[in-house]
Amino acid sequence: MPDQKWDPPTALSTAPIFDDAVYLAEALHLPVNETEDQLDAELVLLASESGIADPYRFVPAPKTIARAISSMTLDSDERSSKSIHSHETQSTTLTSAPSRTSRDHLYPSDRLSAKMLTRSLSRSRPTRSVEKHQQATPCPGPGIGSVQCSPLSASPSAVSLPTAQRQPRPRKKRGSAIFNIFRKDTRFVVASRLPSCLTRDDSNACTANVTHHRHHRDAKLECGHSLSAYNVRGHMLEATNGGAKSATHLVPNCCGNPLPPSVLEIVLTKETDISEKDEGPSPATSTFRDSGYCEAGIPAIGLPNLTKGDIVADNLPSKRTRHAPINIEAALANEAFKSFKTQQTEQFEHVSSFECTQRKALEAHHQTTLQRLKVRHDVTKEELIEQHTEDLERLEERQLLAEHDMIKAHAQETQNVCTALKYIEAYCVGTREEQDRTHTVSEDDLKKLERQKATQRELPRKHASAINVLRARQEVDMERRLEAQEAELEQLDADYEKEVSAKEAEYKKESERLEGLIATRRKRLLQRWDLRFEMWRKGWEEQNNTTLDAKLEHETWPPRKADHAITISDASALYQYLEAAVSAA
Repeated sequence: MPDQKWDPPTALSTAPIFDDAVYLAEALHLPVNETEDQLDAELVLLASESGIADPYRFVPAPKTIARAISSMTLDSDERSSKSIHSHETQSTTLTSAPSRTSRDHLYPSDRLSAKMLTRSLSRSRPTRSVEKHQQATPCPGPGIGSVQCSPLSASPSAVSLPTAQRQPRPRKKRGSAIFNIFRKDTRFVVASRLPSCLTRDDSNACTANVTHHRHHRDAKLECGHSLSAYNVRGHMLEATNGGAKSATHLVPNCCGNPLPPSVLEIVLTKETDISEKDEGPSPATSTFRDSGYCEAGIPAIGLPNLTKGDIVADNLPSKRTRHAPINIEAALANEAFKSFKTQQTEQFEHVSSFECTQRKALEAHHQTTLQRLKVRHDVTKEELIEQHTEDLERLEERQLLAEHDMIKAHAQETQNVCTALKYIEAYCVGTREEQDRTHTVSEDDLKKLERQKATQRELPRKHASAINVLRARQEVDMERRLEAQEAELEQLDADYEKEVSAKEAEYKKESERLEGLIATRRKRLLQRWDLRFEMWRKGWEEQNNTTLDAKLEHETWPPRKADHAITISDASALYQYLEAAVSAA
């Protein structure tokens, strides 16, 4: 009997090898409870903020969530107030939970905060006329930061409900604060466009004139008269016609007092507008005066005669055509791109090492399973052989007992035959001296004597034959028992081979599953890197005012390590497979 005693350990499952949590923690080094969907959503949000259209063409869209993880709702954390799906589809219905900026849930306790949010929202949602202005008006120069050239990106679905669900509420009409921005920016644009011949006081006078004209439609003079534009124009005509008579009448006046320049500029501005409408709007003034956000218009006095080419050259940044030659080497030598490539190489190393660890763990689990099967088979076979030996020993013992009993019976029979022969001979021969009388021996008595002698002569052969028959029967029983035992051992070996084949097929199937999972994870990882590269490309193009059509290649994956060179850290969740393999060996 072998001294080895098989204590079957607890069989491990392969679930941790395929577990996403282990992959996220050990390969991607993500925090606990953070998934790839959340990582993709955060990256998509950053890409959207970077100006990339439709980031989900790079990464797969989330399957279990209908909005971005970072979207802010009343029952979620405070991170963002924009629904990604409503932003993409421009839906007019409620596609997600109401956001912080939505007015769809006005409870009595929230009316004050909703009004405050409505004010801030009105600044970020231009009206239809504002959108028309943004489409018709060229963008100011790069120095102006308060005017947005692109349409505002507030999602209509985040703050809207179906018409049937809306309830009208009386609201006080007030001017939108967004027009003040355009008024202030327009004055700033005009001041920046004034020629150098105008002094600072002149520009201030223009600004004062616009403000004065906004609040007072009729100019009020020092003499107390309030002159309309028609009256001011009459004084100017009178001064022009009387210029030949007296030099004092060259200046338009009222009650002997010259009209201030601010009053004259009102009329001159209107006349300039009329003349420009007749002649056709010039690019220098119509761009700012026809915007619709300056009530008084822009004074045309002293403005340089800018051509259309000058304005286009000032407003539009110089950008190469798409087919212009670009120094790709200079772009790829960018420090940010090098940092990206370094990060990608490091991540590829981590992921490749984890993949090798997965393969090593799966192989170790397979070897452990085979080792368990072999140990169990060997132990079972040894126990069966031992049982067979005991059965044979018991059978042989029974056979020996049977033979001993037969020999003993033969000896008794031989003794009985000898005793009978002795008495028959004594009767027939008459050798007994104590017989008182003589008797007659018949033929039958003699025949009995002969038969008894023959029986005695044949008795050893008979006994030997009986012993041989017994031994032959015992031998047949032994052979049958050995054949049965051999069949049991062969069936045991066949079952073991069948189990090994099943485990080999299972290992092959799980290996293919692991390789497919590795390929899927690599593809998703490369998709995230594609989006990161696209974000870098977008920033580089904006920084260099050009386009980059070259395909940004990924770093090559590290070569697969040999099995003997793979080591699993004891801190890894997959170390248990290597430990189980060592203990099973």
